[in-house]
Amino acid sequence: MNFSDELPALKFELWDYVIIHELLHFSVPNHGKLWKSLMRSHLGEYEAHEGELKRIAGNKALQRTR
Repeated sequence: MNFSDELPALKFELWDYVIIHELLHFSVPNHGKLWKSLMRSHLGEYEAHEGELKRIAGNKALQRTR
């Protein structure tokens, strides 16, 4: 498993999200109901972290196009 070198710059909560997200893919290969249920059981309302990562990625993409 490889992680972006940008991961250490993020909040620890986002590290947890990324690492658990990827580890769950060893058992569940998609983002279906089972995966979502397992994410919720490990992180609670994980969607907020997911949204924050998407915002960060979107901002980085905008910076690269300027």
